[in-house]
Order: sequence, then C-alpha cells, then structure tokens
Amino acid sequence: MIRRDLIPTHRALRVWVRHLIQYRSFYLAEWAGNFGEHFLYLLAFGYGLGRLVPSLNGLSYAQFIGPGLVVSIAMWTSSYESTFGAYSRMRIQKTYEAMLSAPLSVGDIVLGDLLWCATRALIGSILMMIVLMIFGLIGSFWAVAVLPIIFLEGLMFGSLGLIAAGLAPNFSFFSFHFSVVVMPMFFFAGTFFPLKGLPPWMQAFSEMLPLTHAVRIVRGLIIYGHADSFVWHLSILAGCTIVFMMAACAAVSRRLVD
Repeated sequence: MIRRDLIPTHRALRVWVRHLIQYRSFYLAEWAGNFGEHFLYLLAFGYGLGRLVPSLNGLSYAQFIGPGLVVSIAMWTSSYESTFGAYSRMRIQKTYEAMLSAPLSVGDIVLGDLLWCATRALIGSILMMIVLMIFGLIGSFWAVAVLPIIFLEGLMFGSLGLIAAGLAPNFSFFSFHFSVVVMPMFFFAGTFFPLKGLPPWMQAFSEMLPLTHAVRIVRGLIIYGHADSFVWHLSILAGCTIVFMMAACAAVSRRLVD
C-alpha cells in the first residue's frame, strides 16, 4: 500500500513557484550562456564536422543532428538540476527539511522538484530550437509539438537524477550516475549518427534506451512534421517516466527519514 505522504497534491506547484522565484535572479545570464553554447554546438558539429559527413537519408548532417541536440540538452539540463541541484537542497541547504515543516508532503516536494527539472529542460530546448530556426533547420510548423515531449523527457531524467540524489553519499557519486546512465544515452540514442550503422547487439541496446524514443519523436516532428510509430515511442517514454517518478519518490523519502 502506498504511503499517503508519498502521494503528491496541488501543493507541489508551490515548490515549483519557489524554484521559479529563485531562478528569476540569474536567468538572463544563464540564457545568454546557453544560447551561445547551443550556437557553438551546432556550428562545430553540424557545420564543422558535418562537412566530412555525407547526407543521411537526404538530410544534411546539421539537419540530422539538430533535433538530437534539442533532446540531449533537455536530458543534460534536467539531469544536472535533479542531481547537483537537488542534492544541495536536500543535504547542504536543508531546503527539503524546511519544506517538510510547511504543509507539504514528500510527494509534493518530489513532484515540485520534478516539474522544475522539466521546466529547466524545456527552457534549454526552446533556446536550442531558436538556434535551429536561425539556421533554417526547422522543417515543419509541427516542431512546436515537441514541447510536451521535451517536458515529459525532463520529468523522466529528473526522476533518474533524484533517484541518484537520494542514494548519493556525496557529490562525487554523480560522476558514476553521469558515466553509467547519461553518457551512454548521449552517445548511443541516435543523436549523432544513425543506429543502422551499429552492430546488431548495440542496436538492440540502443532500442532499450528511453532517449532513443525521444530522439525519434523529436527528429520526426522537427524535420517532417510527423514521427513514425509515434504512439509506441510515446508509450515507452510515459511508462519509463511513471516508473522512475515512483522510484524517485521512494529514494527521496528514504533519504529524508535517514
């Protein structure tokens, strides 16, 4: 039976608002830095390395890699916020303990943090999409439909990060999380190259990565305005997100009790 304090309520929005108020003090500097970083990523990989890469199914390398960068940025942003950021709030700043003294449950705190992670992921991806638009790499108006997909992805990777934050004895533990969880998805989810060129066993491994399904949806919507097997890929993302959110709630609850 699920404990009542693990079930989130509408009060989770108050946690999200708390993070938003804090974010307002530095968002302009972060946006400027992110925009410049995204611009350089696309310039270096899409047009630098891209000069050495032949067309991929009729797409230039910049067109191919652009949607992958949108998805990857969401993953990295949400992962950083839910690991280093959440661990600081949980163990260093004691923000979680302060929140528990208010009429907030563990479920409210976890969901509020995850909503914030997803929001940060969405902001980073929107900035990347603006860069793609500047370079003329948005192929369809339906590209706006990727925003809820990115938000869902942010929830998923935020949940994985909170699980790590709940288990981490110190900040060094996150090197393990990023090396074992984040980096394999970054490289083998079809972000930088088609999966068809990989050995069969590696293709099978890539198909098990949740990020692979996000890449296929986002690439299809941004370039063509539709994604093949959309319902299947979305179901995988949604299913993983629900499971990881439940695990994140349990991990954070255990850490707060300890």
